[in-house]
Amino acid sequence: MNAGSAIGPVYVLGVGESGTVPEDSRSIAEMVLAAVENALADGGRDHHDVDAVVSASVDLFDGLTASNIAITEVVGAVMKPESRISSDGLAAALHAVCQIRAGAYDTVLVVAHAKASMAPFDALSRWAMDPIYLQPLGLDFVTCSALQAALVAGVEPAAEQRWAEQAARRRSARDSAFGGARTTREVLASPMLSTPLREGMRAPLGDGACAVLLGTRPGRAPSPRVAGIGWDMDGHLPGERDLSRWAALSRALARARSAADETVPATIDLAEPSCMYPHEEDLFRDAAGLGDSTLLSPDGGLFPGTAPVVAGLSRLVAAVQRMRDDAACRSALAHGAWGPAGQAHAVALLRAH
Repeated sequence: MNAGSAIGPVYVLGVGESGTVPEDSRSIAEMVLAAVENALADGGRDHHDVDAVVSASVDLFDGLTASNIAITEVVGAVMKPESRISSDGLAAALHAVCQIRAGAYDTVLVVAHAKASMAPFDALSRWAMDPIYLQPLGLDFVTCSALQAALVAGVEPAAEQRWAEQAARRRSARDSAFGGARTTREVLASPMLSTPLREGMRAPLGDGACAVLLGTRPGRAPSPRVAGIGWDMDGHLPGERDLSRWAALSRALARARSAADETVPATIDLAEPSCMYPHEEDLFRDAAGLGDSTLLSPDGGLFPGTAPVVAGLSRLVAAVQRMRDDAACRSALAHGAWGPAGQAHAVALLRAH
């Protein structure tokens, strides 16, 4: 620990995942342990090198009270400082970056986990809606996203066809435990979730855990630097905001750019957004102001399969891995979102070390 140290760069030292599958026979603690061991090994560190832990989990989704207690031992948080964020995993990573930049710690382990197989996610998301005005209407995260998609599609008659093609392409980008590639025809023939969104247009949800090790000194593997961070949140009630755009994301990215160092280029080489539906990619591009030169989710993003809460942290891992594998990729944007219809957003700008 280096309490009181001057503000300096924060590096991504190691990354690890349990592997996202439709239903993992392991417990939450076992999944998290696998992700943590992979991240520590990747960064050439062990638990003794970790000063503090930040985890992301949601009690409602885990069916537990204070669900981080179930992973205290496997993340090495016994007799160590521990924080818990009840939102997307990328928000936990940003919390850890702030801790390091404040001089509180040198090395922080960030973990996110969820098991969507344990209970129907859509039904659970209804309980996250306002109990007076929204729950009696039967609104959940899916119907809120459908309202948003309908607004976006209103100005483009052929939107459903384009979204089906987009979802099929993303789903085919890499092998997945959630089944083989879908064709556009199969997406259009899949059951309607809530007009105009079909089941084939949604990223499949499953079980997974993700871990990222952050620190003040570069790790054994190539260690991208966290050059800028930002987050923002809109009002909870969908009727109180413009669902046709992600205004909170625009504000979050503006904050990340204003806080970033001078080495962050205006044009980002890679973007890894947390998009559950194709129309969200449209919203992301518009809000982020990305040009055609920016590579967007080359490995399919969330569409080959994801886990709630884990999504944003997994996008940080995907960005780091791409920057390691491709020397031409010098800058990246990782994105996390949570809440109904993209209520809240977190972003991290990465720069190659």
